[in-house]
Parts: sequence; structure tokens; C-alpha cells
Amino acid sequence: MMSGYVERPCSAPTHCARHYEVIARAGGWSISLNGACTRPFRTRRAAERIAKTLQRQADALT
Repeated sequence: MMSGYVERPCSAPTHCARHYEVIARAGGWSISLNGACTRPFRTRRAAERIAKTLQRQADALT
């Protein structure tokens, strides 16, 4: 076991840690989360629709 103590308590994040973004890529539009991207969608509208759904589900987890 490790000995020691916590110097200060960790604060809870004030905003949702998951933030989905739609970015342009070579093959179309991708959804990005913390640097990880999906495969490209053909249209930006489709990517935005999926990102919005994912964001709503992520917000419901908190």
C-alpha cells in the first residue's frame, strides 16, 4: 500500500467533461471528443445530428 494523504480535495468539474464537436476532415465531417474522431460523415448536418444526440446522452449521465 502507498502511504500518504490528499493535500486538497478534488473539485467536481463545473461543466460537462464530454463535449462533442463537429470538425471538417478529408473525407467529410467527423465528430470529435477529446481528440478522438469518428469516421467522416458525408454531410455536416448528419454529423451535427449525431453529435447533438451524443451530447444529450452524455449530459444525462451526470
